[in-house]
Amino acid sequence: MSDRKRFPVLLVEPDPESRLQIMQILSLEGFQVDTVETVAQLMDRDNWSDYFLIILEHELPDGRTDELLPRIQHLAKDAELIIITSRTEVQNMILAFRNEIADYFIKPVDNELLRKSLQRIRAEQVVSSKLRQTQAQLNAIVEAAIEAVITINRRGMIHSFNPAAEKMFGYTASEAIGQNVSMLTPQPIRENHDQYIAQYLETGISNIVGARRELQACHRNGTLIPIELSVTDLPQFEIFAGIIVDISERKQAEQKQAELTRAVAVAAQRERRQLANILHDHLQQLLIGVRIHLGIAMQEAHSESENLTLARADELLNQSIEVTRSLTAELNPVVLHEEGLALALEWLAHNMLERYNLTVTLELDHAVSPQAELTKIVLYECIREVLFNVVKHSQATHAHVCMHPVSDQDVEITVTDEGVGFDPQHLETHQSDAGGMGVSNIEFRLSLIKGKFRLESEIGKGTVAHIIVSRDAVEPGSQ
Repeated sequence: MSDRKRFPVLLVEPDPESRLQIMQILSLEGFQVDTVETVAQLMDRDNWSDYFLIILEHELPDGRTDELLPRIQHLAKDAELIIITSRTEVQNMILAFRNEIADYFIKPVDNELLRKSLQRIRAEQVVSSKLRQTQAQLNAIVEAAIEAVITINRRGMIHSFNPAAEKMFGYTASEAIGQNVSMLTPQPIRENHDQYIAQYLETGISNIVGARRELQACHRNGTLIPIELSVTDLPQFEIFAGIIVDISERKQAEQKQAELTRAVAVAAQRERRQLANILHDHLQQLLIGVRIHLGIAMQEAHSESENLTLARADELLNQSIEVTRSLTAELNPVVLHEEGLALALEWLAHNMLERYNLTVTLELDHAVSPQAELTKIVLYECIREVLFNVVKHSQATHAHVCMHPVSDQDVEITVTDEGVGFDPQHLETHQSDAGGMGVSNIEFRLSLIKGKFRLESEIGKGTVAHIIVSRDAVEPGSQ
């Protein structure tokens, strides 16, 4: 395609001499030129999109073109404008460039300067045309995307809003474009959204830009939508682009999975309690009955050999009874259910000293001791598992358990030892085998009550295990 067809120019110049001069320059540069001489002729056309450049004399016989600039720019959206005038007032130049004029010439026009200006504008137009083509292709992709795609400018105003975004949020594109994107965010984020953008533009630091985050968005009807948001900064276009995925179904599936997992955990604990009851009510009673009969047999023994054999059997039987009692207590510590976590931890501390020679000191705020049954069980088992880790790995003889509130929302339990410590990067080598549980299992159990687990350690400086649970989880009826 030739330059004449690619770059048509509209020349608005009533003076014949000036018009001829400019047309000669345009012709030498290979442009196709249409000419008009008045405002009436200028506005009486419907082919504005044909022109890549419009050259305007400032004053025409029937009016001034500076008063028409906004309208001309609206009609000829892709055209650049050059103003030519015989007036030299500075305010005219300022007005022209405020209206985003490509160039400004004072008569008599310098031919060489005009040629250079035309060449520059044409080169920029080629680049702009390619950018527009690319933008059109990108727009087509975005319009067809199944994910919601929204772009905003540096002030947070919505620049584009694709059909998927319309479906997700309930607004049409025409309703959303030009509005602050905070309209799609819930309180209190909405009130501070502009501040977040300003802070990012000032510091370059953001928790959202360049990351993928799970957040909540606000539908037109006020309902909250769980979303996954990815935001990219496009400084060359001075916009931010956000890809938004509605994760409502995923969240519902995760909730159902969590409820199922919690139900399985509760069922497993119920089975453990039943097994503990069987051990206590049946097996222990049978063993005690055997010991009674064994005692009678020992009284009736007739030889030293028989006495020694029965004494050995009695010793083994006593050990068996003690093992079943200990197993019963570990499977289902009655004190935990009847007296609460604090007294159960006192029993656990006594048991750790008796069985493993580990002295456990307790510092417990009874005001935040959990009442919810599942919470008590989970915390007790996790603390017991951490103490088993201390016995197995720390080489320490003392441990300290502390339970206290850390905020209006959270309760923290710490288990501290002054043992050999370890490198946290090699955490997997320090998991406990006791009861088939490891650190990952502690995290899993805590997830049942929405708790968190964290270890701090340094070689030679001991270990601190942090268990954090919401205050809501410790209240009765919260499970």
